Amino acid sequence: MRGLRWLVLACAAGSVACGEPTDTTSNGRIRIGVTTSGADPQTDEYLVTLDGARPLSIAPNGSGVYDDVPEGTHVVHLFALADNCAVSGTTSPRSVNVRGGRVIEIDFTVVCRAPITGGFRVVVTTAGSPTDEDGYQLSVAGAPLRHIGVNAEETYQGLKPGLHLVTLKDVADFCEVHGGNPQPYTVVPGKTVRVAIRVGCGVGSGPVD
Repeated sequence: MRGLRWLVLACAAGSVACGEPTDTTSNGRIRIGVTTSGADPQTDEYLVTLDGARPLSIAPNGSGVYDDVPEGTHVVHLFALADNCAVSGTTSPRSVNVRGGRVIEIDFTVVCRAPITGGFRVVVTTAGSPTDEDGYQLSVAGAPLRHIGVNAEETYQGLKPGLHLVTLKDVADFCEVHGGNPQPYTVVPGKTVRVAIRVGCGVGSGPVD
């Protein structure tokens, strides 16, 4: 009983280390826990790095461990989050101080919100000869005018949900946009909708498969 009383007093005075070391080595461990919530939570795994290396995959509501971490200050970075998700309440990257033989607990909270915008992937294909060598002008309602080649694609993000007109401009007189020009397409929140525009030029200007 006297020995126990001495140990309690020594701990209170700080003259001995009274934590609960995981082992007797000079290195430590870092345990990373992730909690994900929100209206449209991420389902893919996140990535974590330790000092920019040792990549580790962690489930949206899961954990991972770095073993044999040298004593000192280290940086833990949680990334590969969906566009509608963000770390809440703490920072990432995050600095931690590792002490020998101990486990450092790091918890990240990720909050995801329902996407409020969407996008288009516009694919233009041209058949026939001759083609319109200088390409076309691509107009998508809600976005600036862009140049696009005769067989090329452009991706649009951040478009408001709903119906948008997609127009191919500066089309040569000997070419025709099949299916109408402009054409209406619907932006779906959180999605990139494929838009296929087919152009026929000169001889053999029928629709492209």
